[in-house]
Amino acid sequence: MATATAISRSAITAQNFSEGGPSQASTYSVVRRVTMNGTVDVENATQMALVLGAFGAPLSSLRTTMLLTERMGMMRLRTLSATPVPNTESSVFDVTAKYDQLYTWNKATGLTKLQLPVEVDLDATPRSVLMYRSPSFSTSPSANLNTTTDIGGTKVDYAGKPIQALISQMTMRISMIVDCSNEPTGAARTLVTVFDKVSTYSNKWNSTAFPHFSAASSVLCETGSVSHVRDEYYRATFNFRWDQWFLCEQQPKTDVWGKAALDASGAANTVTWKSNVRSAIDLNTIFDLSSDSTVAKQIAREGSFITYP
Repeated sequence: MATATAISRSAITAQNFSEGGPSQASTYSVVRRVTMNGTVDVENATQMALVLGAFGAPLSSLRTTMLLTERMGMMRLRTLSATPVPNTESSVFDVTAKYDQLYTWNKATGLTKLQLPVEVDLDATPRSVLMYRSPSFSTSPSANLNTTTDIGGTKVDYAGKPIQALISQMTMRISMIVDCSNEPTGAARTLVTVFDKVSTYSNKWNSTAFPHFSAASSVLCETGSVSHVRDEYYRATFNFRWDQWFLCEQQPKTDVWGKAALDASGAANTVTWKSNVRSAIDLNTIFDLSSDSTVAKQIAREGSFITYP
């Protein structure tokens, strides 16, 4: 029998489709029985490539046009395998292709589409501070605050030595899967643009309301990171912090020896607020990395079981 040069016939013999929940990838497996126009040397990579070509190249899309409005619309070919059919002289193969996506199917009021996962972690852990004055302050702490006059409040230090106290603080981590294949919208989501987004928002206050925080300059984007998940998918993670004192510290004015200047009662005479000055930005635009920024923001606010809009 002549050496195979092409597929003469192929037909689907089996299919399997599974759909997971918000944290599960959906998969599609399909088997084609492929008949070659000659004998295939299974140890010849070039000839085996002809057999595997029944489904196209790895990472090729399942649909000609990738769609967010179809359950299998963002699937790509991930793995291929070929098994010779016995007694066919290596001219007939069962070729198995496996497709999947990290997009999950969302269905809610006004919404029926695929969406990339968004994960949110909240952690309320107090911050230990050195306290010279306890509430009520005449000058309350706020973002970027550096006072020159006394903040008021009850004097709690002893001979200029502060007490150690715990104040409320909360951290929030928002993590998004990002599709860097530029499909289906053609948006420029490359590794570089994702990292630039993370870098731009690090060490910035929110300039407007942000999920779980209604007031401007109340939550700080502290850090961010980008990591590769697989193939076209990356994970962008942003770490935020809310602080009861807006990350300010209490600082006493000192005497010529560098110690806290004391009043007649032996307490720090003047205490001011000190903090790093940071700029503000609309943190909501981090959700532009997702396939649908509005839905991603809603998930960040309410969780995986979303009400939309």
